[in-house]
Amino acid sequence: MNRCFVCLVLSLASLESFASDAAPTTSALTVSAMTSPAPQRLPAAGSVGDDNPHYRTRWAVSLDASGRVARLEPGDTTLVDAVRIPLDKAIRNWQFVPGSVGGEPAATDTTLTLDITLVPFGEDKYSLRVDDARTGGDVPLKGIRATPKYPPAAIQHRRQGMVVLKVDYDAEGRVLAASPHQEAPAVAVELTKSAEQAVKKWVFAPEVVGGHALAGSAIVPICFEIVPSGTRPNSSCAWIPPGAHSGLHDSDVLAIEPAARLKTDVVGHTL
Repeated sequence: MNRCFVCLVLSLASLESFASDAAPTTSALTVSAMTSPAPQRLPAAGSVGDDNPHYRTRWAVSLDASGRVARLEPGDTTLVDAVRIPLDKAIRNWQFVPGSVGGEPAATDTTLTLDITLVPFGEDKYSLRVDDARTGGDVPLKGIRATPKYPPAAIQHRRQGMVVLKVDYDAEGRVLAASPHQEAPAVAVELTKSAEQAVKKWVFAPEVVGGHALAGSAIVPICFEIVPSGTRPNSSCAWIPPGAHSGLHDSDVLAIEPAARLKTDVVGHTL
């Protein structure tokens, strides 16, 4: 899936230094943040086969008290027009349920995240299928996302896995707590601690209801992988939360009980 994400990448060439019981040196370790850019053009007809192109897009959405879209901005300015324009048009016609103040609906600012698949039909034509749609507080693509450190002991023993955290943040977006999600897969303790330490430095963009920012909670997966030099991280490193329509990948954010919700049934439909 083409999206911006942070992934811990360790060159296998550096693993030789960890074959012995000697403590690893800083110079032997290569851990970097990788960014997967959005495609700059659509694929040629016939090139997608069964592996259709996927996009994850984020949108800043302002709703009026009736749940209609009052303002809409894409979170990623590199999104190609062939995807951005039809999505923009469609989202403006969707109906939402805004947050409320004192039991009364109120204007709400939220983040809308969409998982999109390009489905080919005819010659050089594609339709956009919505695989998943979610709202809530999020961490902006250009926001503060501290990269976890790959613990030397985990590298030495080639421990990998996905840490799934439940994160609580205040109305200013500052993380108050980060701990393993109750349904998270088992993973090495040192990986969990490293993920917690990094995520506690993140800054969220909370939802705003009636002019007031809201504290919130979210599920955040962090993927630790040892990746051969010159290759991309494994796209199978994902976790599907209960009730979700698509998996969460490294550094994705799934809001828990968001104030705003999408009312229009769009998942599984094409635009």
